[in-house]
Amino acid sequence: MTLGIALLGTGGIAERAFIPALRAVDGARLSAVLSRDAVRGAAFAQQHGIPEAYDDLEALLRSPQVEAVIVATPDAMHEAQVLAAARAGKHVLCEKPMTSTFAGCQRMAEVIRTSGITFAMGYNNRFNTGLQRIKSLIEAGTIGSVRYARAFLTSQAQDPQGWRAHTEQSRYWALSAVGTHLIDIWRWYFGEPASVGGGLASPVYGSPNDQLSVLALNYPGRLLAELAVSAVFRGGNRIELYGSDGAIIGENLFGSSPGGTLTCQGETITLPTASPFVGEVADFVQAIQQRRAPSATLEDGLRNMHIMETARDGALLHPL
Repeated sequence: MTLGIALLGTGGIAERAFIPALRAVDGARLSAVLSRDAVRGAAFAQQHGIPEAYDDLEALLRSPQVEAVIVATPDAMHEAQVLAAARAGKHVLCEKPMTSTFAGCQRMAEVIRTSGITFAMGYNNRFNTGLQRIKSLIEAGTIGSVRYARAFLTSQAQDPQGWRAHTEQSRYWALSAVGTHLIDIWRWYFGEPASVGGGLASPVYGSPNDQLSVLALNYPGRLLAELAVSAVFRGGNRIELYGSDGAIIGENLFGSSPGGTLTCQGETITLPTASPFVGEVADFVQAIQQRRAPSATLEDGLRNMHIMETARDGALLHPL
């Protein structure tokens, strides 16, 4: 049986990443699309062969063809859309970050937990071939105990008039676009930090949201994991891990269709280009079918936003 999935949003990530992924995954059927603009939604549906187009979420959720939704809208819209979907009994794959505030995440979590739906967070890098390889190398002890890790990643959405640059639809720019992914990678690799420090800055456009952010996750007596993300620099895409017995360096591993190279103990591996969104959608569908937890869960969404909000507020984070 196939799962009827509606796509909420008609932006770049919907078109570039989710539509190809939905077409590639067995058991998934793209059944509807939601747009705030009815004309745009109808054109988008016609272009991509989507059976139904809506500009009203409640009407979409009443469709018998919709069993699950992918929320690919601006951050501040996630809360209301996820709450409506959960109350309608529809499974949800929510793009990162979970929403704009930790309080909003908590409200979402309360409804999700009582709804019985499957909720997956859109941390597609857990299905990134290069990053999966790094995790395997760490777990195999290839470079010994990891003592220091750092990553630098820039956003391709660098428009100061774009929705991420303003507080109406997002409270974060660089952190929302790419930093949230790196927070998830460090938590996926190393677990929960004991504390987090760092800072957010807007040195170029003076926008209310961060153009440059640097965070350090502290694992006392074990390691420091650092991330630097930007919406005003171009071309940054690098991850480094230093252990007691060597190092792992990844170049150009991130993106919607990444490839890149991985160097470990002097050996360089060229990775094939592959979309991590295919693995993400497949995991979501299988989690629903198998009644199991997805790879990235509600808890991951909550903890990630807690770290982001703590960094924004300029305080140290202590475990939840």
